[in-house]
Amino acid sequence: MQVKMKLVNLGHAQSEETRMKIGNGVQMGWERRREKLKLQETCYFEWQNLIAEASRKGFVGEEEKQWDSYKILDEQLEQEWLESVEQSRKMARPKGSKRAPNSLEQRRKISEAIPAKWADPARAYVAFSAENAYRDRVCTALYKYHGTPVGAERKRKRRPSSERQPRTQNPTKKKANDTDNSTGNVTESKKRRTRLRSNMPLFKDPLASSKLEMIKNIRAERAAAENKKTEAIERAKLLKAEAEKAAEALEAAATKSPLAQASLIETRNLIAKAIQSIEIGQIDSHGNGRHPSIALAELVNLAERK
Repeated sequence: MQVKMKLVNLGHAQSEETRMKIGNGVQMGWERRREKLKLQETCYFEWQNLIAEASRKGFVGEEEKQWDSYKILDEQLEQEWLESVEQSRKMARPKGSKRAPNSLEQRRKISEAIPAKWADPARAYVAFSAENAYRDRVCTALYKYHGTPVGAERKRKRRPSSERQPRTQNPTKKKANDTDNSTGNVTESKKRRTRLRSNMPLFKDPLASSKLEMIKNIRAERAAAENKKTEAIERAKLLKAEAEKAAEALEAAATKSPLAQASLIETRNLIAKAIQSIEIGQIDSHGNGRHPSIALAELVNLAERK
């Protein structure tokens, strides 16, 4: 392909004889390349066979392996495992305990030791004292946790109203409750009055009205200041537009006069500062502490004079 591209890029067409020579040279080159690759693959295959043969035969004194040794060993191990499982299934398992049975002498000794153990008074006393000690420990722990001594009467804790269940009243008691409702309503109204009185504030500020008036005045002053601020910003924007028009007029004169060029640069700087102060929303300018609308008005007058 590269040879073909070179021939295409050449300035004149090649003759038939030259083309034949070039074609024969390319074919010979590819033939040599194929022979070299074939030789390399053959050497690599023979090298692999030599390594496999050496590993199969092993060192001196080792057992020679077959090509399928892994498969043969795997089948042998599987067969041995199946035989062991089948043999364990066929073996008769002993019933009952796996331990050897006790002899007659051992059984007699065990049967004599059990009643003697339960008839021993010392053991009974030890068991009784251990039981009492355990009971005392439990009682002292309960006393420490609840704070009431052993044997004392404990007061029943009243459950909260949310957990209580409504009781069903008998029909005989309902009549007595109806007669008591009139007196109960009077007491409930009195309780409500006392609650309303208790909910009233205990302290009343005598200066509350004056403080409220002061707060209203402060809010009115802030609103007026905000209005002035917005008006000043709007006026500054209008003056900025006039200053930009004056600067455009100075640009025509700046080409002829260096003084006009210097005043144009100063005008541009002042316009940039005014735009910055308007965007931030500040009333005072950064440079001289004056109102931005005043500074822009002076700037317009300066530009018109020049």
